[in-house]
Amino acid sequence: MPAKDTVFSLVVAIVNQGYSEEVIRIAQESGAGGGTIMFGRGASLRSKATLLGISIEPQKEVIYVVSPQDIVPELLQKLNQACSLDEPGAGLAFALPLDAVTGLDL
Repeated sequence: MPAKDTVFSLVVAIVNQGYSEEVIRIAQESGAGGGTIMFGRGASLRSKATLLGISIEPQKEVIYVVSPQDIVPELLQKLNQACSLDEPGAGLAFALPLDAVTGLDL
């Protein structure tokens, strides 16, 4: 159970299909709990590709992780390295502050 005065952030990682398990593993090893995985399509202008004139939209996985705020910088750095987020079209990760959290089992 986290301390009553722990401050939390929501880490959102939008990565290429197949990286969600790696994101969850890194989050757990960093000290965050599990996460929620959702599936989506990329809509970046840079990632538009075609095959025989048919538009191919890249498949993405969106992972939401509630994390203690003090581990977020290290978590984002590890996600960047593991998922090659500095490569164009590979995805992105960011954190948002949370005002209140309940139901955590860290």
